[in-house]
Amino acid sequence: MLIKSQCLPCIIDDIIDALSLLNASDRDIDDIITESMEYLAENYKKKEPASYYITELHRIIKKRLDIVMPFAGLRDMCLSACVKIADNVSEEASKLSGTDKMRFLIRWTIAANTLDFRSAGAGYDFAADRIEKILRECFDKGLQIDDCDDIFRIVSGVRNIVYIPDNVGELPFDKMLISELVSCGAKVTIPFRGGPITSDVVMSDANAVKMHEVANVILSGPDTLGISFKEMTEECRTALENADVIITKGQANFYVLSEFGMEFPNATIISLFVTKCDLVSDIFGLKGKVGIAAILKEKKGKKQL
Repeated sequence: MLIKSQCLPCIIDDIIDALSLLNASDRDIDDIITESMEYLAENYKKKEPASYYITELHRIIKKRLDIVMPFAGLRDMCLSACVKIADNVSEEASKLSGTDKMRFLIRWTIAANTLDFRSAGAGYDFAADRIEKILRECFDKGLQIDDCDDIFRIVSGVRNIVYIPDNVGELPFDKMLISELVSCGAKVTIPFRGGPITSDVVMSDANAVKMHEVANVILSGPDTLGISFKEMTEECRTALENADVIITKGQANFYVLSEFGMEFPNATIISLFVTKCDLVSDIFGLKGKVGIAAILKEKKGKKQL
């Protein structure tokens, strides 16, 4: 999905909210907003996925404010809280099997997708004591697009799965789902970003949850929101080309794989996320923020959407 005019107000609102949390001065805010507007004016007609534009604007923030790891405290708090919640979820999951267990784990990892720091997600100002409530409410809401039965059928017995993570708080739940995929016989490869953009996962997050215990961890590229087909590493591209199944988390990765996924004809592409806007929900015939567990494309098949 390429950027549309309706995306622009959301992108600018996000930059303003991020600058507020980062305690930027009025002068820095004016300079960053000016540079951001100039970038959008010069590049909007190129029609890339929205995540590509958001990446560039957050790079402007990092450069102007000279910040290596924006929102470091919020990232650490979110991951720490989710590790504890996931421990309890793991106990519940241990009582299930087969499709029931797969659906349960998928619902939890999608619920955790709400913890995107961007203004279209949970925002930049949520507190640790709100996280479990946010996740439970989303989990209890269920999935509005539920392809879990077919997902279980597809992943059972495949050899190579590439699992593209999204936000830092999701990782403990991702790890549980990935462990289940491995138990079905798959080798799982996980591409992590090489630098921080908002709440997106980086290599240090992979180390924090010991993701190497269950999967092969590789570098997807530099500091991009979701993966980028323009900036991905050769190792990541090769993994995607050799995948039987590609599982993408989050709306940014939905943008990219729904647009470019046909480049991998030998892979079934599955998208797990909570939509952030009606622009995306409308694609599925829905409104509001909804939970999606959808098969975007079957192996050697046409796009489903």
